[in-house]
Amino acid sequence: MKLRKSVAAAALAGAAVFTVAACSSSDDNASTTTASTSAATSAESSAAESSGSDAPAPADLDNAAAQAILDKALNPDTSSTDLDAVVDTSSPLTKPAIQAFAKGSKQMGYTYKVTKVSGDGNDAALVTFDVGGAHSASGLQMKFVKVDGSWKLSGDAVTFLQSMAGGH
Repeated sequence: MKLRKSVAAAALAGAAVFTVAACSSSDDNASTTTASTSAATSAESSAAESSGSDAPAPADLDNAAAQAILDKALNPDTSSTDLDAVVDTSSPLTKPAIQAFAKGSKQMGYTYKVTKVSGDGNDAALVTFDVGGAHSASGLQMKFVKVDGSWKLSGDAVTFLQSMAGGH
C-alpha cells in the first residue's frame, strides 16, 4: 500500500512537472531542464529586483504571516477549502497545480523558510524564501497578493514553484 501511495504521489508530482514542460520547446535532458529552471529563477529574481523589492513590508504581512501562508499552501494535507484561503485560485488550474507540487515537495523532503517580505505595489508583496532539501536554494522570491482583504500565494508564485520542480 505504501508503494502505491508513493507511486501516486510521484505521478502527481510528475503531472505538475509535465504541465510546465508541456509549454516548453526544449528537449528532455536534465541540463536543459536545469538551465530552464535557472533561467526561470533568474527571471523571477530580476523581476523582483526591478519591481521594488526594497520597499517596506506591508503592515499586515510580516515574515511569520507569510510563513504561515506558505506552510499551509505547501502542506499536502490542507483541505481544498483551506487552500482557497491561502492561494489565489482564480485560475482553475492553480489549485490542482499547488496540490500536486505540495505532494511532490513533501515526498522529496523539501522545506521552505521565509526570510524577507517586501512591498510590491498595491495589494502585492514579494516574499523572499530559502528552500532546504536535496537541492537547496536561497534568496528566491515569489509574489503574494491581497485578495478580498486576505494575503494569498499568487498564481504566478504557483507557476514559479512548478518551474523549480521541473529541474528535479
